Amino acid sequence: MAIEFTYLAYHPQHIPLLAKWYFDEWGTYVEDGSVESFQDKLQDYLNTDQVPLIILAVDGQTLVGAVQIKYREMTIYPDKEYWLGGVYVNPDYRGQHIASQLVMHAEKYAIELKISLLHLQTESLNGGLYAKLGWEIETQVNYRDVDVAVMQKVLTD
Repeated sequence: MAIEFTYLAYHPQHIPLLAKWYFDEWGTYVEDGSVESFQDKLQDYLNTDQVPLIILAVDGQTLVGAVQIKYREMTIYPDKEYWLGGVYVNPDYRGQHIASQLVMHAEKYAIELKISLLHLQTESLNGGLYAKLGWEIETQVNYRDVDVAVMQKVLTD
C-alpha cells in the first residue's frame, strides 16, 4: 500500500464519495442537509493554494481519507479564523495512522500558507487523536446540541 497525499482539486472525481462519507458522518447536524448539498459545498474546496481546501489520502484510484482547512467553522467563535475539520478515513483503512498523517500534512500545509494557529472541534472531549498530536483543549461547549472540545495548535516550522 502506497498512500499518496494530494488535493481534492486534482481529484474532483472523488467528490461524490467524499460527500457521502461526510453526509453519513455529520449530515444530521446540518439543517436540510443532503448528499447533494454536501457535494455542492465541496466545490468550494477545489483549491491548492488558498483556504478552503481539502487534502486527500489516496491508494491508487481508491479514496482513503480526507482533511479540510477552512474558515470560521463555528459561528460562536467568529474571531477563530482557520480551522481543521472533516477528518475522515475510509473504514477499510482505519487503524493504520492515516488520520494522524492527514492531520500532520494539513498542519504542514497550513504553515506554507502562513497560517500560524489552527482550531478544531471534536466530540472526543479528552482530545483523542488530536491531543496525541500536540493539540491543546481550549474549552468544551455544546454546539448544535453536541458536546465538543474546541482545540487549538500553534503552528511553527
